[in-house]
Amino acid sequence: MITLNSQHNSIRVLGLFIRKLGIRVTSFSIAQKMLEHPDYPSMLSISDSLTSWNVPNQALKLDRTTCVLEELPLPFIAHLQIDGGKFVLVNEINQNTVKFSDEFAPNGRFPREEFLNHWDGVSLFAEKDEKSGEADYSSALTMGVLNHARLPLLLVVLLTTSVYAISQNAFSFAYLLLLFINFSGILLCVLLLISSISNKNPFIQSLCSIGKKNGCNSILKSDAAKVTHWLNWSEIGLFYFTGSFICLVLNPISMGFLSWLNLLCLPFTFYSIGYQFKTRNWCVLCCCIQLLLWLGISVFIGVNAFSTFYVNLTWTTLIPYIISFLFPVAIWSFLKPFFVSSEKLQGLKDQVRKIKSNSSLFHQLLSSQKQYMLPDDLIHIALGNPSAETVITMVSNPYCGPCSTAHRALDKWLMENEDIQVKVIFATSSQEDDSKTKVAKHATALSQSSDPKLIKAALNDWYMGSAKNYDKWALKYPVNINSEIDNATEKQRKWCDSAEISFTPTIFVNGYKLVEPYQIEDLKYLLS
Repeated sequence: MITLNSQHNSIRVLGLFIRKLGIRVTSFSIAQKMLEHPDYPSMLSISDSLTSWNVPNQALKLDRTTCVLEELPLPFIAHLQIDGGKFVLVNEINQNTVKFSDEFAPNGRFPREEFLNHWDGVSLFAEKDEKSGEADYSSALTMGVLNHARLPLLLVVLLTTSVYAISQNAFSFAYLLLLFINFSGILLCVLLLISSISNKNPFIQSLCSIGKKNGCNSILKSDAAKVTHWLNWSEIGLFYFTGSFICLVLNPISMGFLSWLNLLCLPFTFYSIGYQFKTRNWCVLCCCIQLLLWLGISVFIGVNAFSTFYVNLTWTTLIPYIISFLFPVAIWSFLKPFFVSSEKLQGLKDQVRKIKSNSSLFHQLLSSQKQYMLPDDLIHIALGNPSAETVITMVSNPYCGPCSTAHRALDKWLMENEDIQVKVIFATSSQEDDSKTKVAKHATALSQSSDPKLIKAALNDWYMGSAKNYDKWALKYPVNINSEIDNATEKQRKWCDSAEISFTPTIFVNGYKLVEPYQIEDLKYLLS
C-alpha cells in the first residue's frame, strides 16, 4: 500500500491529469469519487476513478534502471518516495530535466537523476477516447458549485449588509480601516477554528506549508492554544473580532471602548509569539492575528481614540457592547456541537471504510452465511458475462425505490467490468392482479428473448424512469405471457420464501447473502 503524507495530493494530481487530457469531469466529482474509494489515497483509487469515467488507463511498476524515460507516453502520473510519498504529474522529459505538476508546483522541475532517485517506478498511463467523461457533467458541476458556494454566499451577504449600513453615513479612513482589520480577523479566526476541528482542509494545509518551519497543527493542538478543555484561543479571537466588528457597525462612537479592549489584548501577542519562538514552530494564521491586533492599536493611537472613552459607564451605555460580544458567543455555542459531531462522524466513516475495504474480512463474513444458489430450472433474468466467476443475484421489487438505486449501480458496474454476471429474480405476491407481479412476469418473459440488449433496455427504462406506468412500458416492450412464465414467477416467489427474503433489494454474491455494513456499491472494489 502506498502511503502519502498529504492525502489530498492524489486528488489534486488526478485533477491536473484529467484537465491535461481534456476530459470533462468536475473537480467536485473527482474529490467525491476518490474520498469514497476504500483504498484512498492509493494508485488503485486513481485508476478505479478513471475507469468509472470511461478513461482507459493502466498502472504499472516499471524498472527505473532499464526503462527509457523518453519513450514513456506523456503525461503520466508517477509516485515519488519523498515527503512520506506523493504523486506528481510528469509533463515533459528531456535529457537533463523532468518537468512535473502537483498541488504546490504547477511548473515544477526535477534534475533527471534526482527524479530517478525518488521515483519508485509506480506509474499510471491513460488516454482519452470518445466515451471518456462524466455522464452528468453539467448537473454535477451545478450541484458542486451550489454546495461549495454556501459559505462564501453567507459571507458575501453579511459583508454586503455591513457595507450598506456603513455607506449610509460618511466615515473616516481610520474607521473603515478598523472595519477591515476586524473583518480580516474574523476570517483568520474561522480558518483557525476549521484547522483546530479538522486539519484535513487542503486550503489551510497549503497556508500552513508556507515556509520551512510551520507547525500550525502542532501549535493549534497544543495545550498552549487552549484556555480550558472546552475553550481555545481561536474561539476567543473570533468573539473579539466579531464583537468589535458589530460594535463598529452599529455604534461608530464605540471606538473609545474598543481601543482599551484592544490594548488589553496585546499581552496575548507576546504570549503567542513567545511560545512559537520557544517551540520553533510557527503558525502563519496565528502570527497574522497578532499582526492585526498591533495594526488595530496603531489606528486607535493615530486617532487618539483612548481619550474618547469615559470611565463612568452606566448599564445603559454598556448594554450595546454586551449584546455585540454575546451575539457571536451565542451563535458559536449553537453551531460548534454540529461541527464537532460532523468531524467525528467523518472520522467514523473513514474507520468503517478501512474495515470494509478488508477483502479477507469481507469474504470471511460472506462465507459464514448460508448459501442459496438459484436452481438450474429457475427462469431468471441474466445480464453480463454468462461465464463469469462472480455471480451477483438481486432479489428485486419492480416498485421498490432502493431496488431502482441498486439496479443503476449494477448496470454501471456491468459497463465497467466484463467479468461479472448479474441475475435478477422478483419477490412477488401470490395474487395475479398484483401490479408488481404483472411487471415481474413481463420482465421474466422478456428475458427469454434471444436479444440480450432487449431485456437490458427494458429494465433500464423501468427502473431508471421516474413514472412507473406498466401499460405504457408493456406496449413499448410487447411479449406473450404463457403458463411457463406463470410457473417461473411462482417458483421465484417460493425460492424467495426459502431464502427468507424479508426486504428488497436483497443481494447475493455467489449464493451468499450480502449483510450489513456492506452495500452493493462496495462490491466493485471488494470483488475486483
